[in-house]
Amino acid sequence: MRLTRENSLWLAPTALFALAVPVVTVIPRLAPEGPIGSPWAAVGLLAAATLAALHRPLGVGGLGLGTIALLPAFVHLGVAPAALMALLATLAAELVRRAVDRRRQAPLPERRRPLRVVAAAAVAGLGALAAGLVWVAADGDDPAGAADLRLVVPLVALAGLLPAVVFEVVARRSLREEGVARILPALLPHLIDLPGYLLGALLLLVERRAGAALAVAWLAGAVALAVEAARQELAAAAAGRRLAESERLSQVGAALASGTPALERVALSIHGECRAILGFSWFQLELDVPDLGRLSFAAAETGDLVEGEPAPPPMPPALPGFHRREPWRRIERDLTADGERLATLRLWCDPRRVEERSVTLLDGLLPSMAASVRGAYLDREARVDRLTGAATRRLFETRLAESFAACRDEGRSLALVVADLDHFKRINDGWGHPVGDQALRAVGRVLVAPSRGRELCARWGGEEFVLLFEDTAGEVALEIAERLRRRIEAIELEADGDRVPLSMSFGVAAFPELAVRSGDELLAVADAALYAAKRLGRNLALLDLGRGQLRTGSGRVVAIDESIAPPDAPVFFA
Repeated sequence: MRLTRENSLWLAPTALFALAVPVVTVIPRLAPEGPIGSPWAAVGLLAAATLAALHRPLGVGGLGLGTIALLPAFVHLGVAPAALMALLATLAAELVRRAVDRRRQAPLPERRRPLRVVAAAAVAGLGALAAGLVWVAADGDDPAGAADLRLVVPLVALAGLLPAVVFEVVARRSLREEGVARILPALLPHLIDLPGYLLGALLLLVERRAGAALAVAWLAGAVALAVEAARQELAAAAAGRRLAESERLSQVGAALASGTPALERVALSIHGECRAILGFSWFQLELDVPDLGRLSFAAAETGDLVEGEPAPPPMPPALPGFHRREPWRRIERDLTADGERLATLRLWCDPRRVEERSVTLLDGLLPSMAASVRGAYLDREARVDRLTGAATRRLFETRLAESFAACRDEGRSLALVVADLDHFKRINDGWGHPVGDQALRAVGRVLVAPSRGRELCARWGGEEFVLLFEDTAGEVALEIAERLRRRIEAIELEADGDRVPLSMSFGVAAFPELAVRSGDELLAVADAALYAAKRLGRNLALLDLGRGQLRTGSGRVVAIDESIAPPDAPVFFA
């Protein structure tokens, strides 16, 4: 292993712990029964510390709630054995959490290197050692009353936190050069150790007042609660990572719903044409996109074209030799077609390097640039619904056929979601069609948001939308639909001072989970699930599982019959 500055930092607590433990082990008061203490008590407390340390709600890889076993370990084992127990419990908890993640077959989060894991365990051991020294110095091992514990335990807990806090500060200052404003929030997760010390003190009180048997039972109950909390935490984290991974995979490729790539290609083309005939330092193309509004692309002289505003300096840069510095010469031209302004071109040029002949050539290219922009707008208009920003039905039908054929041939998953705005006629009749259009625009913004890469959201007609997700299983598509349903339900839309309530029903179907033969059949199944959601009360997301079974977003499975399914809906089996 190469000894770098970073590796030296991780090795430091491990070396310090390895030097300190043998020293304190030979002190009778710190290790009255040897380096391990009573074997049965050592095994029991180690197991309790390990299981309690599995719960890491704030993500810190130390002992955490495992500190619940430290005070009993000081009393029954000694300080040195307790410090060794803290180190082993931290390592064991890390290994168990990794094993659980692998068993769940979830995409694993970022993993720390073994050297960092050992360093974190050593810091936990040093914390236990510091807490134990304070415990012994305060005569905390003497069977005292509750008043003495109330005085001793806060000092013990603060001493136990000190090594972790010092190491966190040193690591962040040394490796990342972070300031106080960023270091302080990073220290807060270490406070999870404090409840463990308090629970350990309560355990000692139970033992002193009610006996060892009740104390063991109390410890087992507390550890069981910590294990259940850890199980829930790990399950939620794994589900979140699976969903994030699915979304990340589905975003690979070109964006299809918003039409931005086509506009960006036009901006790149115009940028290249201008670069070929005119030397400029800064570039901007400001587009007036129908139904989307103002969109700006900018680039510096040596930079790539990006979406955003240009930020040129006040004056052009100095040139070699003696030159009079003058402000930028800003060349601004409108790109028009049939008297309509489509875009504005702006170039920031150094007046000492501009030739008038180049400006004349640029003006001659303006009609072709305007034609390119006009073509991009027409292409977008053919593919994007102007009211909602979703794709058009025609584009969706083409994409559905292509995606189903590709997923069938390559053995990939394909999920469809059909969504319908609840009681839309009531909105139009009660508040008017302009408010109905506002509702559709607001819903469209929510539904189009995840539509990138191999995802697509289209307006099917009226208040009905369809979403296509490649490489996405039905359960994941149901989770996305349920999340969208809650977001739509939370939309704040007002008319005449009244809140307009919005809700949406969703039907979900996926291939190859259902043995459909075409994209149209998969769409029919999703539409039937939407019909069932409407009949079951609306504002509901349902996934067709096959064999007449539907799953709600909350995980409940419901059965459908002929009274719920639409008359002409086909029946498919998983």
